[in-house]
Amino acid sequence: MKFLKARVLLWPALLLLVLLGGGAVGAFASGGLNALALKPLFSSSSSERDSQVVRAVTRVQEVALLSLHIEGIDRFESNREIFGVVVPMSEKATMLQYEFDAKLGIDGSKVKIETTGPKSFQVTIPQFTGIGFDNPNFKDPVESNNTLGWLAEPAVQTRMVNNILSDENKQKYIAQNEDALKEQAKVFYSGIISGVDPEVTVDFEFAG
Repeated sequence: MKFLKARVLLWPALLLLVLLGGGAVGAFASGGLNALALKPLFSSSSSERDSQVVRAVTRVQEVALLSLHIEGIDRFESNREIFGVVVPMSEKATMLQYEFDAKLGIDGSKVKIETTGPKSFQVTIPQFTGIGFDNPNFKDPVESNNTLGWLAEPAVQTRMVNNILSDENKQKYIAQNEDALKEQAKVFYSGIISGVDPEVTVDFEFAG
């Protein structure tokens, strides 16, 4: 009877072994599933880096790349006409001396960043634009009159100032400094991207 009693008491031990064995299999299976679940996370590190680079660049809006110190003298000439005929000695010349810093750059919101490989990007730079003027300084205008110059149309200083700061002149400054603007754009955006991931390569394309 004691022997039978001992055999009966073996069942809890066998049941415990079965549960432990099943738990081990479950843990192994669970570990395998976890490994499979983690695998895409590790492989997505490249796209996460890409999104970090894009966010770093696109949050920049107005970007000043160059500041040009401009000095000059604007000249306005006029005379008096009667019935389409110039009155002799009625010429008048008005000269306005000026200086300012012209800021040239781009609209950073229009910059495009495209992934071209695991560790490479292409940055498309939009057309350069005149962003604004700093430290404008306009001297008092100086007039030079002939004998009857008082008959001529007087110069309007505000009109002369608007002409000096016109969009046409901004485009002239851009055309004269296009190469320097391109180089500065490369330095600026390469610095931002390498700050996120120093191992990537960056190619640039400029709008025509």
